Amino acid sequence: MDQAAIPLPETFTDLLAQLVTEIETLAKTSPLAALRAARQLEVTAARAAYWPAHQARQDTTPEQAANALGLNEDTARKLMARLGDWSPYH
Repeated sequence: MDQAAIPLPETFTDLLAQLVTEIETLAKTSPLAALRAARQLEVTAARAAYWPAHQARQDTTPEQAANALGLNEDTARKLMARLGDWSPYH
């Protein structure tokens, strides 16, 4: 299903790979610092995704969102709800 997902720019995937490498390197010397870095990444991702989740909910059908995200409809709905901070059951 991921093959049908909307492609991400190479610069973005490269940055993500670099972040993973940096966190893995940090974990070798300071696992807690690596956890803190991963948590910061998680918080930043949630903050960055809030408005796009709301816009996607407004502009796309559940099927379109699922296809674009490379997920099934239920998982896409739950992801968008979590990132948009609304209940997935409404």
